[in-house]
Amino acid sequence: MGLLDLFKSKSPVEKLTKELTEPFAQPEYRRTAMNKLIELGTPEAHAALLKRFTYNANGSIADESEKRDLVDEIVRIGQPMVGPVRAFIRSEKAVEFPIRALLEMESKETVRDFLTESLTSLEPLDHRTTDRKRALITALADLGDPASASAILPFLKDHSDDVQFQALEALETLAEPNALAAVVELCVGDAHAPRIQRRAAQVLAKFEISVRDRFEGFNAELRSEMMLGKKGQLMRKTSSTAARDAS
Repeated sequence: MGLLDLFKSKSPVEKLTKELTEPFAQPEYRRTAMNKLIELGTPEAHAALLKRFTYNANGSIADESEKRDLVDEIVRIGQPMVGPVRAFIRSEKAVEFPIRALLEMESKETVRDFLTESLTSLEPLDHRTTDRKRALITALADLGDPASASAILPFLKDHSDDVQFQALEALETLAEPNALAAVVELCVGDAHAPRIQRRAAQVLAKFEISVRDRFEGFNAELRSEMMLGKKGQLMRKTSSTAARDAS
C-alpha cells in the first residue's frame, strides 16, 4: 500500500459496509446502512449486503431479525441478487440465510443442483469449510431428494465429527438404501467418535439394515449395547439381556 492510499477516501459502499458490519452497534444503525446499500442498487452494493451474514450481532433476537429481514429484501430485489448470493455460498462460512434466499428466487431443482455442486467441490479433510459443509448438507436433506445422498456420503469420513453427524442425519432423512448401507462402516473399529458410532447404529436399527456379516468387527462398546435380530438387524439389548451377557 502506498502513502497516498492511506489518505484515500472510502467509497460510499465501503463506508456503508463498515456500518453494516458493526456487531455492537444499535440495530437501527445497521438497518440504515442496509437500506442505503439497497437504494444504491449496484453490483458492488448487492455483494456488500451479504456481509451482514458473516457475523453474529450483539443480541441474538435482533441478529436473527435483521438476517430474516435481509433475506426478504434480497428476494424482493430478485434476479440481480442471484449471482452475488451464489458467489457468497461458494466462498463463505455462514450460508444458511443465503440458502434460504436462493430457495425463494430459484426453483427447487435448480437450487438442489447448485448446492450439490457446491458440496462436491469441498474436501472432507478441509478444516476451513466445516460450517459451510454442515449448512449445505442440511439444506440438501431438507430438499428431500434421495439422489442427493451420493453427494453427502463422502462426508461420513469428514475430519469434523459435527459434519459426520450432520451427514448421518441427512442420510437418515433421505433414506436412500445404498447410502444407508454405507453407514455400517462407521460402526466398525475405533476410527469414529462414540457419539458418531451410536448415531450410526440408531440409523441402521431404524431401517433394519442387516449387519450380520460385519457385527463382529463393530466397536466393542456398541456390541455391548446392541444385539442382532433374526434378520441380522441391530436391536438394543434389554436390561435382562445385558445382565445375562455380563454374568
